Amino acid sequence: MEQTINQSVVLAQHPKGSVILADFRIEKQVLPALNEGEILIENHWLSIDPYVRPRLNKDMSMVNPIPLGGVIQGEAIGFIIESKNPQVAAGQWVFLLSTWQRYFVTNGKNTIILPLPDSPLPKSVFLGPVGTAGRAAYFGMDRIARPKAGETVVISAASGAVGSIAGQIAKMAGAHVVGIAGGDKKCRYVVDTLGFDACVDYKTKDFKVQLRQACQEGVDVYFENVGGKIATFVAQLLNEGARVPVCGNISEYNKGGDMKTSGPEQFFQSLPSAPHAQFFLVTQWLKDYPESDAWLLHAVESGQIKYRETMHAGLEQAPQAFIDLFDGLNMGKQLVKI
Repeated sequence: MEQTINQSVVLAQHPKGSVILADFRIEKQVLPALNEGEILIENHWLSIDPYVRPRLNKDMSMVNPIPLGGVIQGEAIGFIIESKNPQVAAGQWVFLLSTWQRYFVTNGKNTIILPLPDSPLPKSVFLGPVGTAGRAAYFGMDRIARPKAGETVVISAASGAVGSIAGQIAKMAGAHVVGIAGGDKKCRYVVDTLGFDACVDYKTKDFKVQLRQACQEGVDVYFENVGGKIATFVAQLLNEGARVPVCGNISEYNKGGDMKTSGPEQFFQSLPSAPHAQFFLVTQWLKDYPESDAWLLHAVESGQIKYRETMHAGLEQAPQAFIDLFDGLNMGKQLVKI
């Protein structure tokens, strides 16, 4: 009987600062037969996400580190080839918490496996605007920010997978939305395609001046994806009663060590007139995924929410796609098509 070979991306060494290709290694293994209770899923698309970076460090207290030789973990869209688990049927497409490998075997415990709904959209959309990125934008806005018509909302990493959706949700609420992105191309995309009212290039020398001009009435909501210096600039413009959903802190992720992924929350809470700043994980609202997914799916299918994908071909390209993410080379959702 012909053996099935699985291909995996594993952690070869702990990164020292910025991630490099040598931090990863491609391995091949013979795929074993399924045991009772197990499910065999073939991954077709991988989600490349910044939150994986802290888990590559040797010592982390806030998240579980990936051990040396361990397969890199991440979200995927896959097809269930075989199931010996009575709770999961073969022959269906699913969103799942998976790993960077061609085939994924699980007993269904300590993971998430969600069947995909019928939709004319590409299945990869369930890793982006109708996946975790979209859910983060939805819950960050709906449960924490709650923007009102006429308020000013600022979105960092505005051309990225989360920020692009968060800003469009704020526009649907009637807010004045200002994006922050790196480079003229991204800023034009944020305004011309996504419909933000303005977008400021943080790479320009007069960034602070441009940001203040774009937010002449101050800032009522700041959707935080970046942290670092950008957060300190926005903090100077916050109005009384401002809300700050803290979704990410990507500017700090490559520093290594036991860093706090929720650092911006403590920064904003330490301000003299502290806004309501709240670090959140999208899984806090796991039970409400049906609500968010239905809303996001309708918004994308109807064209109310626009999105973009940056697609890399082949599992072996996952490490480079991950590096590109931190170099800001992606537009919208960063994906690998296996």
